[in-house]
Amino acid sequence: MTTATRLTSRDSYITVRTDRTTERGVDLLAVERAVNGELPESMTDAELAYAARVLSEHNVSRDESARRLSLSDYVLRKCQDSGWKPDTITSWRENSQKKAVAA
Repeated sequence: MTTATRLTSRDSYITVRTDRTTERGVDLLAVERAVNGELPESMTDAELAYAARVLSEHNVSRDESARRLSLSDYVLRKCQDSGWKPDTITSWRENSQKKAVAA
């Protein structure tokens, strides 16, 4: 079970706690670092989607969430619209890579 502290201001620390450090392949320690603005060098799309959901649940603005997770507002909105499915982020990454190769 995941619990978190209530976000009361922009500078509040969000704690993600469980009885283990992973949940369905998601590194919860990486998620905790990311939601607090310390984005790990690499995160899976599932971890990013989980972190985006945690930030939304704590009423962190989409702009601030995008900054903390190094994602665009557009990607966060699409991810939220999909029910926080990591496939949204995966599709965005694949499209971005195709555009970069084509340029």
